[in-house]
This record gives sequence, structure tokens and C-alpha cells, in this order.
Amino acid sequence: MTTSCIFISSVQKELADERRALKAFIEGDALLRRYFTAFLFEDLPAADVRADAVYLDQVDRCTVYVGLFGNDYGFEDAKGVSPTEHEFDRAALKAKPRLILCERGG
Repeated sequence: MTTSCIFISSVQKELADERRALKAFIEGDALLRRYFTAFLFEDLPAADVRADAVYLDQVDRCTVYVGLFGNDYGFEDAKGVSPTEHEFDRAALKAKPRLILCERGG
């Protein structure tokens, strides 16, 4: 049986603990791990490749996109768009199922 990938997207520094917890939950649950793996960008080894090319390629490869959105937007590129927004837009373009979880700060 082939497993599908869940792409976990967020501003890495803001929701680092939540990202790790979600991956651990997916890969630690007997049923979920049978069908899914979880992708976190920070788990990739360093490579001589543009970061945006890597994360967009991974969005393309994964079956499901999960966005963890908090208060931070992340750094903006020359067009004023963050990596998290690029990932979401790519998932939408590729018609990936998208689950968005929002954390409200106080």
C-alpha cells in the first residue's frame, strides 16, 4: 500500500511546536500512519536548491495541504507574498484538499 503525503504549512518560527505536534500525531497514530506521512520543510537536509522551488515541488507531491495560520504572515518576497501564501495558492491551483486551522493570539 502506498502512503499519501500531508503538507504542513505555516510560518515556521511562530508555530514550530504545533507543526511538530501535528506531524507526531499523524505519524504516531496507527491508522493515520498507515495511509499518510507528514511533510515539514525544516526536516529536509540542506541543499543547493532555491527554497521556493523545494516547497512548491513538495506541495505538488503531497495529497493534502494543512495550513496552520497564526498572527504572523512571514517574510515577503519582491511581490509582497509570503512562502505560506505561495504554498496555499499552489495547493489551490493544483486542486488539493486544503484544511486550515487558525490560532488566535491574545
